[in-house]
Amino acid sequence: MNMIYERDLRSMKLLILKGTRQDEAVLSLANRLGISRQQMRKILIAGCDMMTLENIGPRLEAADAAAAGTADALSIPHLTTALGLLTDAEGAAFLARVEAGESVESVKKAILEVLA
Repeated sequence: MNMIYERDLRSMKLLILKGTRQDEAVLSLANRLGISRQQMRKILIAGCDMMTLENIGPRLEAADAAAAGTADALSIPHLTTALGLLTDAEGAAFLARVEAGESVESVKKAILEVLA
């Protein structure tokens, strides 16, 4: 007998992400990071639980309101506080790299390597 927590929930998570509001949020975040919708969905399915995915729209809206400057350009509030894909320490480390002179684009690539 398979308990629900033992099942592969990827298909259920994908159904959640195909919802109208969730799909808009996924596309918005994918555009911010410069990746495709499918890549963003794969990252979210692997890194988030179903409840987070169901509430992704309001979570990202709150992160948009809190974001400013370099953190906004790197989507740090979106990936840390809103979705929990990065820890606060990881987010701070990526911000420090930009402040040390590294380009935003190269740091975005490094973030995507960590997420993948």
